[in-house]
Amino acid sequence: MKERNLLRWIHLISSVAIGTFIYSPWRNQAEFLLSMRILIIPVLTLTGLWMWKGHQIKKLLSSSQHKTKA
Repeated sequence: MKERNLLRWIHLISSVAIGTFIYSPWRNQAEFLLSMRILIIPVLTLTGLWMWKGHQIKKLLSSSQHKTKA
């Protein structure tokens, strides 16, 4: 539960940064554009995917670890 709340907050903060990028005059600044491309968009994507399919990824990883131990 704690992990999901942390991911949710990171996802929400990243979403606010995307909204700021779209609706503010800062989108013309190279530093802000670079931070969007390199940091914010990948973080937003990874947290969204992890909240959506994280349980399946954990299940897949745990089953593959059990197979390698045997």
